[in-house]
Amino acid sequence: MADNMQIIDLYTELAEDPNKDFGWDKGLENAKAHDYKKEWIEEIPSKVWDYCAAVGNPFKHADIEKGDTVLDLGCGAGIDVLVSSLHTGKNGKVIGVDITPKMVEKATEHAALAGFSNIEILESSFDDIALEDESVDVVISNGAINLTSCKQSVFAEIYRVLKPDGKIYFADMIDISVEEGACCAIEKSSCCDNENEDDWANCVAGTLRQDELMEIIEEAGFKDVACTGLTQYTTSETTQGATFSAT
Repeated sequence: MADNMQIIDLYTELAEDPNKDFGWDKGLENAKAHDYKKEWIEEIPSKVWDYCAAVGNPFKHADIEKGDTVLDLGCGAGIDVLVSSLHTGKNGKVIGVDITPKMVEKATEHAALAGFSNIEILESSFDDIALEDESVDVVISNGAINLTSCKQSVFAEIYRVLKPDGKIYFADMIDISVEEGACCAIEKSSCCDNENEDDWANCVAGTLRQDELMEIIEEAGFKDVACTGLTQYTTSETTQGATFSAT
């Protein structure tokens, strides 16, 4: 299962030193590679983009309207929280959730730096969020769901907080290894239990194959589940970034 302390330690390092080489792409050039729009880059303080470890662009196919409530799972330093705020406008609300205290602190700092007042950052796991049922219009995530050990619980919680017509748009790493069973398949367990903890934080050990991930989303009750594209992002020879959507 996922080693949360290893994950927290790694992302604490990123929060404290965004310029450190972690072996994967990040920063402004990473955002540009994922087609983050020029106007977003210009409206958000430049120093914030140093923390961009996006594995894809969850906004590329997202339908976020003014006044919406958006939840960002694994918000990190808050880049996608701020982009979401640009979409929702002042009458909307954006809630960021992360398990790393330093990232919660950094995202809160960045929201204040940008002058966005419609943002709330929570320290929480993804499967037990202090939000009311059916209170969110859109859920986004970027490279974070693979870090959770029980995807079924995460998508059940997403389903719970979304309004009946709510949608999820997320980018994540998927397993593209040739050998079947290289990662934990649904048939083995409802929750991943991988003995190799070293690669959890680097978005390798917790990845699922595209069809496995989509099946879990459908089993949670979602419809119109789709893989909307692959990205150039990789964290190993067996992983690749991908974007997904569901209603």
